Amino acid sequence: MGRLLKRLILDNGLVLEITDESSNYYAEFWNLKVVIRGKVKVRPEYLQGIVPSNPSELKAKKALGEEVEYYRELTQLGVRETELGEDRRRLLQYFEENSLPYLQHPSFPERMVRKRWLELTEETRVRRSMDDEDD
Repeated sequence: MGRLLKRLILDNGLVLEITDESSNYYAEFWNLKVVIRGKVKVRPEYLQGIVPSNPSELKAKKALGEEVEYYRELTQLGVRETELGEDRRRLLQYFEENSLPYLQHPSFPERMVRKRWLELTEETRVRRSMDDEDD
């Protein structure tokens, strides 16, 4: 994990940590990488709307766990060392102007949990169909 740049606590309960995980790859050139991570607690009220209708959906609901992770990488390759600060600020400003309003919405945590449930459902269905093919 890189250097913590910022910690944001949103009104909807989402806590985001923004870290700099940039790396020098040659001389004065860097791969600029800013990572945004956050966790949403899976609350019982988020699960009320999830009514499994098949075994894959039921298994996915059980696999959700207590938290769902938000993860986003902002990258720029070949940044001169002298431009790192300016380019990092630009990436963060773009994120704050375009993604943060979406993440701040009161319904975002519930939508994120639902999306993760759908992803787990699909993963379970695919895994199950692959196991059936092996038989």
